[in-house]
Amino acid sequence: MAQKRPAENVIDRNNGAAALTGAAADGIIIRGIGGIYTVACGDALYDCKARGIFRLESIKPMVGDLVKISPDREDGSGFVITEIKPRKNSLVRPAVANVDCVLFIIAAANPKPDLTLLDKLLLSVRQKGAGVILVINKSDIDRKEAKSLKDEYESAVDGGVFIASLEGKDAEKDAEKIKSAIPRGVTVLCGQSGVGKSTLTNKLLLRKAMATGGLSAKTERGKHTTRHSELFDAGNGKYVIDSPGFSFFDAFNVAPKELADLYKEFDNRGPCRFQDCSHTGEPDCCVGELLEKGILSPGRYGRYKEIYKELLAKEKNKYR
Repeated sequence: MAQKRPAENVIDRNNGAAALTGAAADGIIIRGIGGIYTVACGDALYDCKARGIFRLESIKPMVGDLVKISPDREDGSGFVITEIKPRKNSLVRPAVANVDCVLFIIAAANPKPDLTLLDKLLLSVRQKGAGVILVINKSDIDRKEAKSLKDEYESAVDGGVFIASLEGKDAEKDAEKIKSAIPRGVTVLCGQSGVGKSTLTNKLLLRKAMATGGLSAKTERGKHTTRHSELFDAGNGKYVIDSPGFSFFDAFNVAPKELADLYKEFDNRGPCRFQDCSHTGEPDCCVGELLEKGILSPGRYGRYKEIYKELLAKEKNKYR
C-alpha cells in the first residue's frame, strides 16, 4: 500500500515542499520497484502509484523524474503521481531521467574493459547533452594499463579521467578526488559488473547504500549486485544513481556524417580539404593533425572508423 515514510535518503530539491495534507506537492522519484515509486518531497518520502493515464499514453515514470503527487482520492489510503514534468533527457538502460553527468567506471583489469562499447556509450551520452567523467579502477592490478587508458581518454571526456584503486590503501583519497569532480545535479554511475560501481557509490555517500560483489571465480565476469536504479543524496547539491547494467547504446541514433561532432577530440578541428570529409582516410584530413598532436589517440581513431562503418551500413540498409 502506498504510504508516507520518514526519509532515509533525504533529497531537498523542491524548495522545502511541505508534507502533504490534502494538497499536491512537487517531488523527485528516487526509486521504482514493482509499480511503486518512492518520491522525495522536501524531507519526506512517499510511496506512490502512477496514475493510469500514463500507461494509456505509454509513459513510464523513471528515477530522476520531477513529478507532482497528491493523496489518492480513489481509496484514500496512499498517494499517486499526477504529473510528470518535461524531461531534459533520459537514458534507456539504466532507465533514468534528467541526467547532468554520467560517470563511467572501467577496470584496468578483471574485468577487461570493452573499449568499443565504452566509446559508443560516450557518444550516446554526449548526444543527450550530459557531461562525462571516467574512472579507471583497480589500478593496483595493472598500473601500466591504467596509465595507458588514461592517456587514451584524456581528451575524450570533459569531466576528467581518474586513476583509482577503490579498495586499496588510497581508496578514500581517490574517492574524494572523484567526488570533488562530480558536478551539482544528477550523476549516473555506469560500468560493467565487477568494476566497482557500488563500492564507489558507498564511498561517495560515506555509508553502505548499495550491496557490493566481486568477480565470478568461474568466468571472471562481475556479479550483478545492483538490481534497480536508485538516487542518493551525496551532499552539496550532488545526487548519484548507482545503476544495474552498462549499455544504453540502443538509444543511440546518428547519421554517419554527424559522428565526428560527438567526439570531444574533434571540437576544435581544423579544416579538411573536402567539405563532406568523413575523417576515415581522405587526403588532407584534419585527423592527421589531431593524431600528431596527441589530441586523438590511435586506438580511439581506429574505433571511430569501425563505428562510422557500422553506421554507414545501417544507413544503407535502412529501407531494405
